[in-house]
Amino acid sequence: MNAVIHGDWTEITVRHSRFISRAFYCPSSQTFEQILHHATEHWPKATHYVWAYIIKPGVERMTDDGEPTGTAGPPTLNLLQKRHLIQTAIVTVRYFGGIKLGTGGLVHAYQDAAANALSHAQLGHEEDVMTVILDIPYSEWGRTENFLMTKNISYNVNFQDNVHVECDIPTTTSTSILNTLRNDVAPHLRVHQAQQRTAIVPNII
Repeated sequence: MNAVIHGDWTEITVRHSRFISRAFYCPSSQTFEQILHHATEHWPKATHYVWAYIIKPGVERMTDDGEPTGTAGPPTLNLLQKRHLIQTAIVTVRYFGGIKLGTGGLVHAYQDAAANALSHAQLGHEEDVMTVILDIPYSEWGRTENFLMTKNISYNVNFQDNVHVECDIPTTTSTSILNTLRNDVAPHLRVHQAQQRTAIVPNII
């Protein structure tokens, strides 16, 4: 299963109507409430706020938000299902342009808007990872950063007395990666914490 990690607002125009869409990482219905609040504040006074989300298989919702039944929410949800996406929401904001599109035109417009949002989103996949907190001397941080980037390992960094790094390492390679870090890259690093969990990690293109 894949999921959206990050998305940006995208826009298409169909017969003077603006369809503004974005894909979001959405791990819970509570998160979606915040997403929808953001959308309505960011794009005020829109004619419709259409959305669909899938948290996990069987946990999904959608709305046409005043569009003719089945012309907006279902096409959006159908796209999420076809792409095998979870923990993902798509919101499409419509500003009516004065020309009615008909049911077929609306279905195509919302499908195209949702697809456009996904094409501009970063996708990831579910993977078992080891979340590790590392303490690294400044003198060894440059080599460590380059190593993490070449291995496509996401991380958060905090510069204090030393460099504190929290990173997600795939469980299948965690032992070899930590051994390489200790032996070849940053021999003075210390591992403070390691915890296994399931995370959404970026797809390698």
